[in-house]
Amino acid sequence: MIEKILELIRTEINDYIGRKLGDTSVPNRVVLTSFVDDNGRVAIPADTIGLSLLNIEEEKTFKEAAMIRTSKAESSSSFVNPPVSLNLQIMFTAYFNNYAESLKQLSLILACLQTKPVFERNNTPALVGLDTPKLIFELNTLPLEQQHYIWSMIGLRYLPSVVYRVRMLTIFERDVISEVANVREITTISNLKEVRD
Repeated sequence: MIEKILELIRTEINDYIGRKLGDTSVPNRVVLTSFVDDNGRVAIPADTIGLSLLNIEEEKTFKEAAMIRTSKAESSSSFVNPPVSLNLQIMFTAYFNNYAESLKQLSLILACLQTKPVFERNNTPALVGLDTPKLIFELNTLPLEQQHYIWSMIGLRYLPSVVYRVRMLTIFERDVISEVANVREITTISNLKEVRD
């Protein structure tokens, strides 16, 4: 699911940049990639923008605690665990030999997500087949100390980049975890005698 969402984001931004530059023939201006390869070198292809997952956090505001009843058969009911809502922190890293070109490409990403900060099924048809009805983009401005920590952790020198929080990715596996027989009849006992001490 995460890879499908990131690929959708990559495609949308790649198409936007192509339209703005008047050249839609380049399919991979934005590339879904890790930061470094197995040898510790930059994994982002030269003269592209790398889209990488930085962090995953659970969105607890909308967390459902109870199981969800999924079927109402006559004799039994099935239950599944509630969906998990996630926020993704993603980073766009411009890896161009020309520093000015890196800044230009980052500006195009910022413009794309400023004009379309919410991906919904009506403006992003690729969301239709996914459990996530909406993606909300928020620019995540990191303090210099945190940026330094991230780039040190990655093991690279700083590259022009921008971080976004993508809200409300939903993971919902519908595997049945319990099945319970439905209550068919309730019998009451009437005319009980009152017991006194």
